[in-house]
Amino acid sequence: MKKTVVAFIAGFLLAIGASGAYAEVESFIGKMVDGQFPLIVNGEQSEVPAITIAGRSYIPLRAAGEIFGAKVAWLDGEVIMEKQQSEDYISPEEYAERARIEQERFDQEAKQRAEESLQKSKLRGEIEGQIMLLQSQIKQKKTEIENREEGLKQMPEYIEVTRDGAIPYEGSDLQKKHQEDLANLKAELAELEARLAELEQQKAELEQQLETP
Repeated sequence: MKKTVVAFIAGFLLAIGASGAYAEVESFIGKMVDGQFPLIVNGEQSEVPAITIAGRSYIPLRAAGEIFGAKVAWLDGEVIMEKQQSEDYISPEEYAERARIEQERFDQEAKQRAEESLQKSKLRGEIEGQIMLLQSQIKQKKTEIENREEGLKQMPEYIEVTRDGAIPYEGSDLQKKHQEDLANLKAELAELEARLAELEQQKAELEQQLETP
């Protein structure tokens, strides 16, 4: 029993300090344990119970370490107790390093967004230039088509008079050539207008992206 009492007395030293408690602890050596009772640590019952000696309660040293979040060990006749850090504990140095890394990431993302915004602005400028060129080409093409259509309306009924008689314009190869040229002009106009619509859509999408923070 004496050996057991000495082991339990170590818990008392945690509460009042070894230097001020030695005389009181020494007086307990050889005394009987008054009683014992179950000790619950972190919701689980300790294998070694708590005890009472001369009206005072004492708990096992390792159990005390668990309660205070400390690691307990014996070294050269001394009890060593070291406070353990919780799993989610972050030291000031680690916190500063994390903050530095996060700031670098934020700066990099901001720089990347700025570069992307600049590229999109340049692209929008290029598209606007192409749109203006296409608008001019479309205007010219429409004028050319209108002139061709007006010229066809003014074509003479006969295009040539021979000994065999007059050759009508209607149904002639010349009329077919004029109609073919007009159809090609209209096809070119449709292609230009389709390209213009595509560029205007791209410009609208870029402007929406630039407006979005």
